[in-house]
Amino acid sequence: MPIRIYDIAKKLGIGHKQVLAKARELRITAARAATSSLDRITGEFLESQLRDELAAASGRGFRGLALGNFKAFADTQNVPIRPLTLVFGANSSGKSSVLHGLLLGRHAIDTGELDVSRTEIGGDSVDLGGFRQYVHRREASRRVEWSAELDVGTLWGQGRQLLGKHKAVRVSVTFGVPLEDPKQPTSPGMGDGRPLVNGRPGIVSYEIEAGSRVVLRLSRRPDGTMHLDRLDMEYMEPLAAAVLQSYTTAEGTQRTATDATMRKVLDDLIPTLRFTARGLLPDKLLGEQYASGAIPQLVPIQKAERLEQLVGAVKLFVPRAIAEVVLGVNAALRAQLGRVRYLGPLRSFPPRHLAFSDDRGRNWLAGGGYAWDVVRTDEGVRTAVNRWLGSDALKTRYRLQIRTLGPMDEMEQPLADAIEGLPIEVVEEGHPPSGPDYDGDLPVHGVKNPQAEAERVMGLLRERVSEKYDELVLMDLRSNTPVTHRDVGIGVSQVLPVLVHAYADVGKIVAIEQPEIHLHPALQAELGDVFIESALGERRNTFLLETHSEHLILRILRRVRETTEGKLPAGAVPVRPEDVSVLFVEPTNQGSVMRELPVTPDGDFGAPWPGGFFAERFQDLP
Repeated sequence: MPIRIYDIAKKLGIGHKQVLAKARELRITAARAATSSLDRITGEFLESQLRDELAAASGRGFRGLALGNFKAFADTQNVPIRPLTLVFGANSSGKSSVLHGLLLGRHAIDTGELDVSRTEIGGDSVDLGGFRQYVHRREASRRVEWSAELDVGTLWGQGRQLLGKHKAVRVSVTFGVPLEDPKQPTSPGMGDGRPLVNGRPGIVSYEIEAGSRVVLRLSRRPDGTMHLDRLDMEYMEPLAAAVLQSYTTAEGTQRTATDATMRKVLDDLIPTLRFTARGLLPDKLLGEQYASGAIPQLVPIQKAERLEQLVGAVKLFVPRAIAEVVLGVNAALRAQLGRVRYLGPLRSFPPRHLAFSDDRGRNWLAGGGYAWDVVRTDEGVRTAVNRWLGSDALKTRYRLQIRTLGPMDEMEQPLADAIEGLPIEVVEEGHPPSGPDYDGDLPVHGVKNPQAEAERVMGLLRERVSEKYDELVLMDLRSNTPVTHRDVGIGVSQVLPVLVHAYADVGKIVAIEQPEIHLHPALQAELGDVFIESALGERRNTFLLETHSEHLILRILRRVRETTEGKLPAGAVPVRPEDVSVLFVEPTNQGSVMRELPVTPDGDFGAPWPGGFFAERFQDLP
């Protein structure tokens, strides 16, 4: 199905000129005007590129996540997201529910699927089992609550104009399976009826909140559509006034849009607006009168029929403006979730010879298999990893290098030609022979510059051998012997994908389970500096780390203290308390609860660690 430039602009909440400019940059010749249509693949590619651009322009747009009735969480738990977000807790306390909730949102928005078992980026590491498994206590009559807090700078178009006075906007959805009781609740929690046996989960309610007020609310009806239940008049009236001023010739629309007649028109209009729903979010505004993008650019308002024509303009333009707000906020959410990357708790242990491996299965991302390909092909990332491995603090004995391999039979003829062309010259002078019994020194012949000739032969081989493979090896610096990751401890294979995320990702939201696995304490502490530099340096990534590592958090706290005291090591990146979010998940009889432990400027916690800070260390000390 063709996709119009106009539709992409509306979906992303931006102007069609910005879409056309990006299309020209990508050399999409079919994009000539707002009404131009693209084939589905080209249109989706253009939209994905624009999403990435919008997300990058907004910086750290994802400020928080909230989950309710999801896995270990019953009551809604808030997860403040900062550049360095660490989630602690005992085994089976519900820590992984935080990361899995993020992946659920990403998958539902990408695919429209809520009955999720395996997510695309989670691979085999995340198996949610479907709605009836991941809903809290497997009680299918419950409504799962999922919400995200976005920086208002991520919004575009009408959404930014309407909500721009706030710092953040929250998008909240509830979803669940249909209940036998026709009076289905639209709020999270238990329903009054039993879930339909074969009922599939769907969105139940959708809210946009700003400044602790619900700006807009949609709820599901039995026919599956989402109806507009509420639009806060504090926001609605300025929106209507702005729309009238933009699309009509009327003057003084601000006053007219807020009089009693216009208010009644708006009150009557709101309940008539309906949206389709796809997965986690409302999709588009329903109604034949809104189906076409070909609307008048400017409606003349005559004095004789001023109020009647203004009412008509409100009915024509305001619903579209409301839809632009909804779809613009949704586009910002899609762009932010599109930045999410995930690394599971058990990383891939690739085959001995990476050059001949093409195993890009569903664990390619979550298992970290792709990371080896990045290190093999990206010299900059390989250099950064080697710098970490060979740092003064670690002093590991390995270095990643590339060895070029080629078939022996293809080398035979080029080598023969190269040898035949070697210049044999006098490399050591002697005395010319004199007489049959001469016993003096003879001239020595050979290659005058073996190093230069060897380089020439290697250049000839590179030109003539068509089938070459770059193999990644670890050089044992003690013996200068090439080995593979299969010949060294498993810790290298487990930490390398973590390092690749830190050194290769830019502007991403990186969720990692157990980044410290198979690393001794010194390396765990050094990972803290890696995450700090990647999050707060030029790459500006956001890390969500599920961890048990005391050494990791202690290193981050130390850097906070050193920043405050002005004692950071040379080259270290400053860390402030507001850059760090430390969360502790604790199971209770009513479901797991999450506590935030504020970090103080002196590198300590502003609240007691539940049960003591890693208190087991003191139990084992004499």
